[in-house]
Amino acid sequence: MFLSAQIENQSYQPFMFTLESDDLSKMTSNSELDITAILEAQKQINDSTKLEIKYWNASYPSYRWHQIMVEAGNNSSVKKNGGRMAILHLAIYDALAEVWKHKKVKQRGAPFQEHSLIKNLGKSTDYSAYICEYSATAAVAHQIIAYYFSDQKTVLDDKLEQFKRARLQSGLQSENDIELGLFIGNTMAQKYIDYAKTDRTDKLWAGTVPYDKTLWSGSPSKSGVMKRQWRPFTLQSADQFRPGPPPTDWTADMEELREFYRNNNSSDIAWKWKSEPIWDMLLERKILEYNLDAFQAAYTSAVFHTARFDATIAAWDGKYHYWGIRPFQYDPEFQPILKTPNFPGYPAGHTTVAGALATAMSYLFPKDKQFFQDLALECSESRFEGGVHFRTDNEVGLDVGEEVGQHVIKRFLN
Repeated sequence: MFLSAQIENQSYQPFMFTLESDDLSKMTSNSELDITAILEAQKQINDSTKLEIKYWNASYPSYRWHQIMVEAGNNSSVKKNGGRMAILHLAIYDALAEVWKHKKVKQRGAPFQEHSLIKNLGKSTDYSAYICEYSATAAVAHQIIAYYFSDQKTVLDDKLEQFKRARLQSGLQSENDIELGLFIGNTMAQKYIDYAKTDRTDKLWAGTVPYDKTLWSGSPSKSGVMKRQWRPFTLQSADQFRPGPPPTDWTADMEELREFYRNNNSSDIAWKWKSEPIWDMLLERKILEYNLDAFQAAYTSAVFHTARFDATIAAWDGKYHYWGIRPFQYDPEFQPILKTPNFPGYPAGHTTVAGALATAMSYLFPKDKQFFQDLALECSESRFEGGVHFRTDNEVGLDVGEEVGQHVIKRFLN
């Protein structure tokens, strides 16, 4: 797999931020006290804490915290911010780049490997136990999720304490390694929170919809329009990959849709792609299938979420530059299977993102390239069959998405 070789040959360069100074050198530990702390923690283990240890120490570090971000958003009264997942995973990646830089120069076995009285109750690894990568991830996530969903802070505080206890009880890392990881994670989280305050994802539109019967009409979300003005992570500008103008005559596209609807009264793939987070679940599955280590998983997630974010900007730039009409507006008698989203159609957002993610995933997992490309085409077809897009919207979206995906990959390789 290309990803493994690429990481083995790099110097763990972060995407955006590093620590300014080696403050880690000030954080020393007493090995005897570390051993005692783990032994005392393991004495407190019961049936309930055994489940906690499994919950927090299985899989790769960001797996649980990604789900916690989703849960926090569902439970919060605060409006969801479009940049939250990219910020989370880029901060985790940069934090683990810092952790791996130190692991590379300081090889050390896990406490259970060096002290016979300590039990191994977690997932052991073949890399240095110096500085806890799970703790760095937890600290990043704890701060960033609380930044986006401040009313969930008490819940997040409880989860962080639960995690810290479970990590120490696992016997995988010392108390000092956990604290070092937390320090790196907290420091990196603050850098990304400061960045997030300038990314324009909180801006609201104050413009007007153009009046033209050949264009889209409606009352768009004031935050939705502004996606085209979000601050990109890799694009030089929102219009870097702006497609050419849409057709001035949609007659052929509309007739193709009508023909499909004359022969079909439903579409399984239309509902599938509307209802499920298919790409997110696929990313998690591939990370587990290929048994990626913590750093590889962080890199993979960072590439994936950066591609999605910048593809969204590119799609929304085109939508609100051209104000492309939707099928049900072009033909008022046409009744789509799906409810049409309340924004312009050209290029299709689903397929622009699908093109970018299929390109990114093909780079990360090249043996599965055809599968990802087929999936992007299915996503594109689902929006046509759902009746919310003309085929042209989708085909152009895939092309724009592929360009964005390739651009994101080059940024991570440089």
